[in-house]
Amino acid sequence: MPNAAYTQPFRFPATLDGAPLTVVSKAGLADGSTVGAAASLVATLVQPAATETVLLLGCGHGALGVALARRLVGGHLTLNDPSLLALQLTAQTLAANGIAGVTVSAAVSHLPAGAGSFDRVIILAPQSRALGRRWLVEAHALLRPGGVLHLAGANNGGIQSLSTDAAAYFGAAHTLGYKQGCRVTTTTRRAPPPEAPPWATLPGIAPGTWHQLQVALPAGTVTLCSLPGIFSYDRLDAGTALLLQQLEASQGQRVLDAGCGYGPIGIAAARLGAEQVDMLDVNLLAVAAAQANVARLGLTGVTVEASDALLSIAERRYDVVLSNPPFHAGQAKDTAVAEAFITQARSLLNPGGRLLLVANRFLPYERLLLPWCTRVTVVAQNQGYRVLLGET
Repeated sequence: MPNAAYTQPFRFPATLDGAPLTVVSKAGLADGSTVGAAASLVATLVQPAATETVLLLGCGHGALGVALARRLVGGHLTLNDPSLLALQLTAQTLAANGIAGVTVSAAVSHLPAGAGSFDRVIILAPQSRALGRRWLVEAHALLRPGGVLHLAGANNGGIQSLSTDAAAYFGAAHTLGYKQGCRVTTTTRRAPPPEAPPWATLPGIAPGTWHQLQVALPAGTVTLCSLPGIFSYDRLDAGTALLLQQLEASQGQRVLDAGCGYGPIGIAAARLGAEQVDMLDVNLLAVAAAQANVARLGLTGVTVEASDALLSIAERRYDVVLSNPPFHAGQAKDTAVAEAFITQARSLLNPGGRLLLVANRFLPYERLLLPWCTRVTVVAQNQGYRVLLGET
């Protein structure tokens, strides 16, 4: 499959709390080429007892997990992240440093099974405040009474707002330390807990719930469920809406929805008559929501699976590939995943196949399509987006 620069992991040396380690990372992971200041601060300031049971939410490439595991010689560490790519790299980083006995969890929730089972939960603040709040509610339920929660992140990345939320939910929070524009705050689960703030009961944030929204698709409006941490989780984004307007009847076709989110594009293709629709996303929250939506709508011939770009389906072939690809990794502009989608799609399309994608107007994706498409056309555009059609 092409685009080896994307598919090939790389390694770099790092030091956390004075100890060297090797980090395995890859293009497409937010802040994947460094060990962030927030993780470094946690490694210095948070020193669990050797026998504790600890959960890290937002483990990234796993560097902080190595530092924590080295401390927990008689305890247990669970590492979790919404990104399949992050979890794959975490497993490789642990192996590269000779770390065993750590649980790398792909669960979108550790409740109800894990309720009250952790001595300490550490959250590296996500970009989404709503996801951060979801994690706060989960952390409270996962901690034993007297268990400790730590939040870490950049001052310009929402850590102060999330710390305010933690104080509201747990009853108090204070700063453990700060450096290089980042801070670590800490709080304790009280028994009994204080009254929960209103946001803690919102659908999608409260454990076991979904955020629901009405989405207008070409074959009619449907109710779809979503979760914080998914791109545009609470509304149909304008780019996807423009792409949906270009979909045509697809009887008998094999369709791929690359970067499916909670599923509107792939679901629309299925409802327009596609014989088979495969939906992929690297975000495990998105995969869970899309699977739930496919089941709720009773769709057949539709599969949803987690994948780093299109790597999990390298041997399959399609008549149509549809995508609203991401162009950010965290807060930074990063088109690595989108470019991987486009270049990898070349080997997936049947002769005469079509690639239909929507992108911001300023992204010059034609340069990636022109070398292997017989024709590239702008089939729709508005002030913010263009829909490109590449034909083989």
